[in-house]
Amino acid sequence: MLEHCLMLIKPDGVELSLTGEVITHLDREDLLIVGSKTIEVSRELAAAHYYEHREKTFFEDIVKYLTGGYHSFPWVYAFAYWGEDACTKIRNIVGRTNPLDTDQGKKIVTLRQKYGRNVIILDDFGNERFDEKGHVLVRYENVLHASFSDMSEYEIKLWFRPEELLSQYRLYPVIENEEGGLEWLHPAEDVLRQRCSCH
Repeated sequence: MLEHCLMLIKPDGVELSLTGEVITHLDREDLLIVGSKTIEVSRELAAAHYYEHREKTFFEDIVKYLTGGYHSFPWVYAFAYWGEDACTKIRNIVGRTNPLDTDQGKKIVTLRQKYGRNVIILDDFGNERFDEKGHVLVRYENVLHASFSDMSEYEIKLWFRPEELLSQYRLYPVIENEEGGLEWLHPAEDVLRQRCSCH
């Protein structure tokens, strides 16, 4: 399936200077970078990105993580990839959400396994925080984000305006607004609303 995939180098990935290595790994796939930019992530953008976790006890922590609250460089590098099965190909290289997860019998180390870490979440007084089941809360500092296929349209439209993607590789229709600029025909909010109504 021809698709887009949003790939983010998060603030810890920026701090570790992983940009070149990440792009080199992904260049081995038959995929194209059709949009890229550096973004200081607002709380609103981070909250929209992590919308599905809004009711979770760790929500505010991961929002702070994505906005650079735990690292020296409070920005991310955002890439829009295009190609056949882009999300699956990229996620295979990036790895699972939890950097410590491994696939039994596989020797290949993913980028998250190589550079990610798990950090115990502390409250304002330095005490461990717990979820409703009494488990210690952990933040996955997993250096990268890559879309799942079912979230790729929402995420691409959330992070990129139409004119920020190469026009011949846009997969989603656009319209011209009153100022002569381009807008997504179905913006990210509509994609999310439709997705939520299907579940």
